[in-house]
Amino acid sequence: MFPYKDENPSPITPWVTYLLIAANTLVFLGEIAAGPAGFERIIWKYGFIPSLFLQDPSANVYRIFTSMFLHGGWLHLLGNMLYLYIFGDNVEAAFGHVKYFFFYLISGVAADLLHMAILPYSSIPAVGASGAISGVLGAYFVFYPDARILTVVMIWYIMTVEPIPAKYYLAFWFIWQLIPALLVGEIGAGVAYWAHIGGFIAGVMMAYPYKDRVRYMRRLWLMRDRFYGPPYW
Repeated sequence: MFPYKDENPSPITPWVTYLLIAANTLVFLGEIAAGPAGFERIIWKYGFIPSLFLQDPSANVYRIFTSMFLHGGWLHLLGNMLYLYIFGDNVEAAFGHVKYFFFYLISGVAADLLHMAILPYSSIPAVGASGAISGVLGAYFVFYPDARILTVVMIWYIMTVEPIPAKYYLAFWFIWQLIPALLVGEIGAGVAYWAHIGGFIAGVMMAYPYKDRVRYMRRLWLMRDRFYGPPYW
């Protein structure tokens, strides 16, 4: 199953989310433009490699940040950007533009650090925005547990769209990351599961102190929308 929309209109224009989507897309287009050999060189030069980082942290700290904007293929990019588009706007509204930007980066750093803590000898480059986006999912889980996520579900050969409360959808998503993380010693099937888990936990921890305020503000936004209609920006 995969989500395509949430029933949770944002009261702001999520400029940072849009800029992050644009930045990730432009960087990936640059990877493609470099050709197959150049693509591979970029991944190895700017991806996060735990064993290399531990050998010389100061010379490789840049990889923590550059790896967040690299992707290994179109499906990798599109899947990550879909999740960022669906969940990012409301989390940006909760934190505000500037705090949200740093929240996103810190989530990505936490993702890489847990990935390295679990797999310190890994020599495989980890790339992708999914660690940082996992932090966004963690914050959404805290702030908007009852917001419904419109999700495409396949039941046998029948495709249906189901509105699933975020607390159930994201709990299932977390378990879906945790099970293979516990079963696979190295990066399994090209997925750094522990990075996803690290980002999600960091997002929950950073969002929790703001939980009551954000839920109160959301109730005010919903009341405003009942009287004046939803925002059009």
